[in-house]
Amino acid sequence: MRSASPRAAIPALLLVLSLSACGPRIDAAAQADIDRRVAALLPSGQAFPAPAAFTPKPLVIGQWTLHRLTNEKGEHALITYKIVGADRGAYWVEIANESYHGKTVTKMLLAVGDRTHPGTMEIRAVKTKDKKGKIRDLPGPQLPPMKSAWQSMANMLAVAWPGLPQEPMSAIAGHFAACFKARTDASWGGWHTAATVWMHPLVPINSLVRSVGLDRPSTLELVGFGDEGAQSEIP
Repeated sequence: MRSASPRAAIPALLLVLSLSACGPRIDAAAQADIDRRVAALLPSGQAFPAPAAFTPKPLVIGQWTLHRLTNEKGEHALITYKIVGADRGAYWVEIANESYHGKTVTKMLLAVGDRTHPGTMEIRAVKTKDKKGKIRDLPGPQLPPMKSAWQSMANMLAVAWPGLPQEPMSAIAGHFAACFKARTDASWGGWHTAATVWMHPLVPINSLVRSVGLDRPSTLELVGFGDEGAQSEIP
């Protein structure tokens, strides 16, 4: 199996971000809520056809995806990706991470450029909401100290699939024919993970259907997605 280029390695990075977000103390109420919601998930039974092209679905305000993360301890998290607005040619991309440790939200104003080349991604502003609901606003001039870290998150919108093998893959969201399959490697701070990922152009934003960790038994699985209805959680 071919290893993906950095442009296709973002699902592994998303797994790193989700795993590294876990803190040392479990919130009993958050755990109960996540476990209840995960237990209620049922396979949709929908079938999606093979891709007609190597290009991802264009970004549109309102798009969203929901993934279930299961880590090596069997703990679950729910991760939502959303396109919640636009400003001067850039998109507001929001990532909500709900785990046993609470909920955090990151919102980036991202000028996408060429989606096959991560070097064309420009972060113009970042807003965050921590587990206690405190919002932090980082306009452009405050970004440089963390620019390289945020850039890795921004690159999630870049994909390059030509030459990758294709095979079917199922997830809670449905059965996807001829997904693009790759091995990916990604790092975030002191975290690193390698994974096998399956991607499909009908899935908006990140295209991710499933990611299975190779160096730790963790999975990221698509639960649902849509092209409209996403709302921001950060003003």
